[in-house]
Amino acid sequence: MLRPIAFKVLCGLVLCNLCAPIAWSKEREWVSANGIYKLKAEVVAFSDETVVLKKEDGKLVAVELSALCEKDNEFIKSKSTQESAKKSADEMQVWTGADGLKVRGRVLQYGKKKLVIARKRGKIMIGDKVLKDANPIQQKVLLKTISRIEKKNLETIEDLEEWAKPLRGQAKSYDVEGVLMMLETGDEVGVPFFMFSEKDLAVLKPGWDNWLAQDESEKERERESFYMRAQAMAYQRDRAAQKQVELLKLELLGAATGVTNIWQVGLTPARGRYGRPMVVMVSAPNSQAAGVQAMKRYPGYVVGGIRKASY
Repeated sequence: MLRPIAFKVLCGLVLCNLCAPIAWSKEREWVSANGIYKLKAEVVAFSDETVVLKKEDGKLVAVELSALCEKDNEFIKSKSTQESAKKSADEMQVWTGADGLKVRGRVLQYGKKKLVIARKRGKIMIGDKVLKDANPIQQKVLLKTISRIEKKNLETIEDLEEWAKPLRGQAKSYDVEGVLMMLETGDEVGVPFFMFSEKDLAVLKPGWDNWLAQDESEKERERESFYMRAQAMAYQRDRAAQKQVELLKLELLGAATGVTNIWQVGLTPARGRYGRPMVVMVSAPNSQAAGVQAMKRYPGYVVGGIRKASY
């Protein structure tokens, strides 16, 4: 059994390992163009004109690149920062529906569009596409959208086909407001705001009114969508770190009571998958089991090395 002081030291070492931000986004000092103002913060996201920073208190702030010193601009424009940022932006996120449905994807932009549904030759058409040919997530989103608007319980495509029979070939349209999301399959799907949990909605919707107000400026609308993507990335990153911390508490408890061992597992993204190398801590009776646990926890990664954590 670990002595209390050894347990605390191990806790500290592992937490530092798990929660450290990726290299390009770690905290650094940012300086204004005139050299007067300074701010310690980490990068969340950036565009050609703006960088979103996360301050020490966790709050986000958007700063125009033109307002920053030359050194900071060079940092943003460097090849390593650009490449790391792209990989981070391409990583999949997990979003939770109001009914608990989990969707893996990444938000792209705000959107407001007409959803047109019709029944032609016995098939449900969404615009000019057959619903049965759509991605399963797209199908679920549509079923939940129509169910919500029509106040019907439509759980399957067959339910929707039965509901659509009275339309007799006539199209029906709905105005839908929400976000456009890229799924793991590469398909894009519009997800209405009402489908998200309150917690996720609090991250995605704050800029919606500003986006709507910019109906004549595509550039300003893209700016609002950029802010929303940055907020989403910070939220997902913090949530992932918190999840690892909670798992770590359980693993450390197991190690402290002699039930299992803590293993340090190096993971690298599998060929053809976006991601960055990482080191995670898992509890397992042996190294082989530790590798299996790590790959289950991080699908799409392969083990690069394993060693027992020292303390």
